[in-house]
Formats: sequence, C-alpha cells, structure tokens
Amino acid sequence: MANKNLAGYFWYAVGEIALVVLGILIALQINNWNEERVEQEQIREYALSLIDDLNRDLEMLGPVSGQIQNLIDRSNALATYMQGRALEDISNIDLYIQVTDPSYRPFEWSRAALEQLKSSGALRQIKDQRLVRKISEYDALTRHLDQDYTNDENNIREAVSVVFEVVDMNYPDSMQLPKAMDAISDSPQLYPGFLDSESYRELKAADLLLLTDDLNVVKHAVNHFIAIGGSLEARTEIEIPRLRTIATEIIELINAEYSPQKD
Repeated sequence: MANKNLAGYFWYAVGEIALVVLGILIALQINNWNEERVEQEQIREYALSLIDDLNRDLEMLGPVSGQIQNLIDRSNALATYMQGRALEDISNIDLYIQVTDPSYRPFEWSRAALEQLKSSGALRQIKDQRLVRKISEYDALTRHLDQDYTNDENNIREAVSVVFEVVDMNYPDSMQLPKAMDAISDSPQLYPGFLDSESYRELKAADLLLLTDDLNVVKHAVNHFIAIGGSLEARTEIEIPRLRTIATEIIELINAEYSPQKD
C-alpha cells in the first residue's frame, strides 16, 4: 500500500513538473513573439523613414545631374569650338566662358534611416531578401559616387590649373561673370543669352590676349578640360540612372511589405 502511494506521489510530482515546464515554455514563446513583434515594428518604422530619405535623395539628384550635364555640354561645346581653329581665331574670352567655374556640388545623401537599419542590426532581420540586397546595393553605390565626386574634383582642379596657364582670367568683375551668364541664359552651358548681350560684345571688343602664342600649348590645356566631359558621362548615363532605379525599387518593396494597408 505504501509503495502504491509512493508511486502515486511520484507521478503527481512528474505531472506538476511537466506543467511548470510547459508553462515556462509557453511564457518564453509568448515573450519571443512579443520581442519579434516589437523588432518588426521597429524595422517597419526604419523602413518607412528610409522611403522619406530616398525621396530626398532623388530630389537632390535632379540639380546635381543638371550640373554634371552642364559640364559635359560645355566640354563638348569647347571641343567643337576648337576644331580646325588657328591660334589667331581662338578668343581668350570664348575659352574663359567655357572653362569658368567648372564644378558640381557634392552629393548630399540622407543616410539617417539607412544607418539606423545597419547599426541596430535590423537590416539582418528584414524578411524580404530582395529588399536587403537592394538596400545594400544602394548603400554601396552612393559611397562609390562619393568617391567619384572626389576623383572628379581632383581632375577638375588639375584641368583648371593647366587652363589657367593659357587663359587670362583677369576680366573686370570676373567673379560676377558666371552669375551674369547663368542669369541671362536658359542654357548656361552654351550661354546663348550672354553671347548676344552687350556685356559680351564689350568684352570681345577689348578682349585679353591668351597667355601663350603656341597653339599646341593651348590645345594641350584645352584637352585637359575636354577630358572632364568624357569622365563625367558615366555619372549621367550609368551611375545616377542606376541609383534612381534602385531607389525606386526599394520604395516599391518597402510599400509592399510595410505599407499601412498591410496593418
């Protein structure tokens, strides 16, 4: 009888332990579900913020792309101007107009949401791997474009330093000339409005002389500037269009995964 009671107590104790273990497992599972829900909600907030950042990036790319295309057009116009010209047919003011202020503004990426996704580890928790790949690709391409900008600025500074050896930049109010040309013309790279202006005619009539009488030196200097256009074509024809495509794809994937309609 005692053995029978002992066995009963044993199985009762086993049952109690099993219930406790089951309760703990259920509590842990509920906790895990809650943690995952909180994580996914945080990821959703980061992802929706990323849409805002990408839209700001896309807006920024508009004027930057225009400035880059401006330089390409000026480079091509200068190449056309130089074709078959003798030294006496090359005007100092015409070269000055084409090579003045040759730059484009730096890219200004909105990285806040992207950096939050990366630093918090949330990027690894995104379930849609297509979205993860696109975000990583976008991050890599923007950093590549930052390096391109540095390289472009170095090339531009080198070209300008060579051009300054043959083009006399000492026009009255020379600092105001680029602004005047932009204000008059709807196509600053070709300056048609400025070329028809009284200011241009006055400068042309009292044009400064080139700083060299060697045509080969002039061509060598101009070639440095013309080469800028060729190096920039990858930005407008490949890299920036590719970045726009990736940004658009990311926005579409985020909306599909985290849009309010899915709540």
